[in-house]
Amino acid sequence: MRVLFSVLFFCISFFSIGQNFVSNRIEPMLESNKEYATILSFPSNINSWDCPPKLKHNENLHFSFLDSLPLNPQFEEELLTLFMARECTDYYSLLLQYTDAKLIYDSILSLQDVASKYAILPLIVSGCNPILKYQSDKSGEWQLSFINARKYGLVVNSWIDERNSRLLSTYAASSYLKFLNDYYLNNELLVTTAFLTSVPYVNRRISQLDTVNAANFYTTLDPELQGYFSYLKSWTNWIEHFKAPHPKNSIFKGNLKAVESQDTLDFETIHKFMHISVAELQSMNPVLIGKTIFPKSKTAFYLPNEKADLFNLKHDEFIAFQKEEVQRKKEELAKLKKQMESGIPDLTKNKPITYTVKSGDVLGKIATRYDIQVSHIKQWNHLKSDRINIGQKLTLYVPISSSEKQEEMADNKIELKPTQAKPGKGKATEYTVQNGESLWLISKKFPGISAENIMEWNGCTDKISPGMKLKIYSNE
Repeated sequence: MRVLFSVLFFCISFFSIGQNFVSNRIEPMLESNKEYATILSFPSNINSWDCPPKLKHNENLHFSFLDSLPLNPQFEEELLTLFMARECTDYYSLLLQYTDAKLIYDSILSLQDVASKYAILPLIVSGCNPILKYQSDKSGEWQLSFINARKYGLVVNSWIDERNSRLLSTYAASSYLKFLNDYYLNNELLVTTAFLTSVPYVNRRISQLDTVNAANFYTTLDPELQGYFSYLKSWTNWIEHFKAPHPKNSIFKGNLKAVESQDTLDFETIHKFMHISVAELQSMNPVLIGKTIFPKSKTAFYLPNEKADLFNLKHDEFIAFQKEEVQRKKEELAKLKKQMESGIPDLTKNKPITYTVKSGDVLGKIATRYDIQVSHIKQWNHLKSDRINIGQKLTLYVPISSSEKQEEMADNKIELKPTQAKPGKGKATEYTVQNGESLWLISKKFPGISAENIMEWNGCTDKISPGMKLKIYSNE
């Protein structure tokens, strides 16, 4: 019974590892690669390629230690199902990116006397995507940490991240792998684990074991790392056993040309004038992480060949436009700052009106009438006390939602008194005042009629009540 329970627990753990790794790492990676693929020119017939791919003769290229690990074969089946979905689009997309980049990986690894099999690591950790950023500390195709990047000569600052350069990051990664090979005496399992994590991580696991063998060491690893090894095993099996189509040309458009800017220039400005999306500009220039060309960084900026001449021709206009935009935003910010300091609310939601203080007015009464606060009235009008005088002009910022009420009460300079009715011209219509209505609202129901007309015709003031009969004269 205990043995059965152990086997069941082992299977459940494997299933959990696989599920979490796919949802936490593989699916986000595939989603990120869709954005990166905006500048990739995949063959138009990719959907007609064999799915699943045809088999080829076995090539012994994989890491031998993988055969010693207690990996879950069901996990590989699940990964295969994921990558072979949608006519194998995700599988071929990553495979083509890897094939295209492998020429650079192999050449630089060989310079450091590092086995070419390690060229598969960018495929595993990033899908060979130079702009992939995982967690806060790792970035680029090789997912190098900030510490290792700086240790091996890469520049990482607010404007550029050389971990996102395929060439530079591969040099740094190769140097790191060379160090790990020497440190762990070419033990591929320890080297790979340390590359995916760190030397201290591996050494802590080793210290927990009496003897170091692949199976025992594997059991000390975190679930996510175990997922990486299953993923590594899956890809090495696929590359060894499946035929890979090779397009005649690089999957990259290959017609990128370096241009120079004499001043700081942001991607948004280039996008507006050259009709290249910001995402595409980022993909073409992964090292520039601030979405800005910064000449002092001395980092090349790339555009499609056919756009480069236009950039050079219009460069001065771009800079002038951007400076105008900066000045405009600066002025808007200053205006907003001044507005905030004076307590002026959002003018898209509030309307300024001028109110003339009349007999009997106090700030509290005015504030209640217009649905605002006394403290705001004092702030807007620089009042040091609650005292106001008859005839005094006050600026009020009233919610637009109550604009009808504002217009109804805007003309409040004179205390109106009933007068002698003066019948108008034309046909008279009797109108009965409804609950909640004002003269202003009633006048809006009769084109060409004002509240003043109604008061004159009926000899009344603006003080009306429900049920009151009013005569309305047409202008015909």
